[in-house]
Amino acid sequence: MAKARKPGGMAETALNQMDLFGAPAQVLGPVAAVNAPTPLRPRPPAEPAPADLDDAALLARLPDAPLSKALPLITEAGRRRLTAAVPLLGLRLRRLAGYGLSGREPVAVLEALAAIGGPQATAIVAGLLGGVGLAGPVEVAALTAAVRLEVALDRKVLLRLLGTADAAARAAACRCVRQAEFPVIDALERLRADPDRAVATGAVCALGRLGRPTVRADLAQLVTAAPTRETVAALASVMDHVGVDADGLVALRRAARHADLREMVLEALDGFDDAQATALAAKLRQQAVQADAA
Repeated sequence: MAKARKPGGMAETALNQMDLFGAPAQVLGPVAAVNAPTPLRPRPPAEPAPADLDDAALLARLPDAPLSKALPLITEAGRRRLTAAVPLLGLRLRRLAGYGLSGREPVAVLEALAAIGGPQATAIVAGLLGGVGLAGPVEVAALTAAVRLEVALDRKVLLRLLGTADAAARAAACRCVRQAEFPVIDALERLRADPDRAVATGAVCALGRLGRPTVRADLAQLVTAAPTRETVAALASVMDHVGVDADGLVALRRAARHADLREMVLEALDGFDDAQATALAAKLRQQAVQADAA
């Protein structure tokens, strides 16, 4: 007796089996709506770079900008020397002081204040150095700004800064010395023996700016070995106070070989009431003319 044949046979089985390798079947009905892709949201327009902002827009963003956006705004305000930005920069410093002045922002603010200048910027930097709590790069940045702004620091403040443990801050404090007061002079004389070379050089230059004869030989050696604008100015100040000497003239003559220092040396020589200095200035100018003609 023959077996009964199942309906559909192989063909029906093949039709009912899921196709694992073919194209996906279309899903109809409400499921399709659930799985429909979400349309992409358009990106917000990019903010203009600080350099592309006008002054008013830059100033409007400056007070409340977060750190990531504030740094380029602060730098741009300094680059433009926007006087109107000074109180806003001071406001940011006061806010930061509540959390401790550290990190990149206070350094950027101080650099901007130094670039902008003016009485208000000078007062902000002087007030900051007159307080306590500065340390590390922020303290050095404040002292560097004080040098550029020619801040006249109180004697007690200056003595404290000259004695700080940070060598970079001590060296910067030496550059802030502007008045010949004996406690400050004594501190500078001690710093001449500082183990940090930058501090010792800064102390020698500070004493030179004050016209102290004790550093004339040291300054002549510094200018002869590796002249800078700071060492040349200090040597010229000593010579102006205590008189022109042969070693000083030799050092200035060698410094004049550097093109970026020549005019500074000539100006110093012209300021001395001394025949040898006048003759040296004339000789240096003649050599410069001959070099240009060659």
